[in-house]
Amino acid sequence: MRDGTAPGPLALGHVAIATREADALADTFVRTLGARRGAEEILDGGTLRVVFVHMGPVTFELLEPHAEDHTVAKFIASRGPGLHHVSLEVADLDAQLATAKAAGARLVDEHGRPGAHGSTVAFLHPKSFGGVLVELCQGAKDDSDNEG
Repeated sequence: MRDGTAPGPLALGHVAIATREADALADTFVRTLGARRGAEEILDGGTLRVVFVHMGPVTFELLEPHAEDHTVAKFIASRGPGLHHVSLEVADLDAQLATAKAAGARLVDEHGRPGAHGSTVAFLHPKSFGGVLVELCQGAKDDSDNEG
């Protein structure tokens, strides 16, 4: 941070997949790849169900929309199910957003908002990252004890 920029991501947080049926996809990961199903949460006022699946150091976040006007439902309607975003853990979300903006990245969120497990998240526009939506996440809690 000598140059006034954030130090960069600490780790891969998770890979998010948009799906119409999170349970079926989670079961596929468990049966075929030996994954462990983790916790699940309902977010965005009940309009998004999130199911976590763990495979070693990799976590998949399965996004199941429960409202047609939710951004994930719109994503599935236009692109079909599949990769939705990649989440990167950061130590200081505000500093990382400022660094990204100063470097010319297009921001979806100017400020953090509530995410799963009590985290704060903000998104960077896919047009700045080769077509991939990037989530910056601060303060994610480990759900390894929640078998969901």
